[in-house]
Amino acid sequence: MKEIPEIKLVTVPETEEAKKAVGYKWNDEAGTRHKLGGIPDRLCLEEYPNCKDCGQRMTFYAQIDSIGDDYDLADTCAIHVFVCFDCFTTESQLNQI
Repeated sequence: MKEIPEIKLVTVPETEEAKKAVGYKWNDEAGTRHKLGGIPDRLCLEEYPNCKDCGQRMTFYAQIDSIGDDYDLADTCAIHVFVCFDCFTTESQLNQI
C-alpha cells in the first residue's frame, strides 16, 4: 500500500445555481473537506478495505465531502475512495466525518 500526499481540493462553483448549492447554513466546515490522498478524516487504517482481487490493503485516494444543505450525504458524510495500485480495483465508502 502506498500513501499519496494530501492535496486539498477547493470547490469553484461557476454558475449562480452551483454557488447556491455549496455550503451549509449551520456549519462552516462541512462541504469544504474535499481532498486527494493523505489520510481520510475519522477513518483509521484498520478500516481501509482490502482489494477484492488480490486481498491487499487498498490505498486511500480521495475524500469527497457533502456539497451543502440541499445535497447533503446522510448528515454531512463524505465518500471515501480507495484504489489498489496492483489491480486498479476501486472501492468507495460513505462515512461520517
